[in-house]
Amino acid sequence: MDATNALGWLAAELDARGWRTALRAGALTVTNPDAPRLTDAITCDGRAFWWTWGQEAGPADDIVGAADRIVHVLRTVAP
Repeated sequence: MDATNALGWLAAELDARGWRTALRAGALTVTNPDAPRLTDAITCDGRAFWWTWGQEAGPADDIVGAADRIVHVLRTVAP
């Protein structure tokens, strides 16, 4: 799978959920709209999406699953 296209599809899925995204230089910056400090840049190697800390965020051919995981990790948690 083409990494740039996969990141674009992931951006579209997250945008549809109300999350902020920006695709620049091969990385998709994702920001929680309710807590802008909760942000990360997701990359793709054509096989998988990756967090900046090197852990896989999900397979590149599972856009919805990867979006679910990103939203889960960058969510706010009530005290």
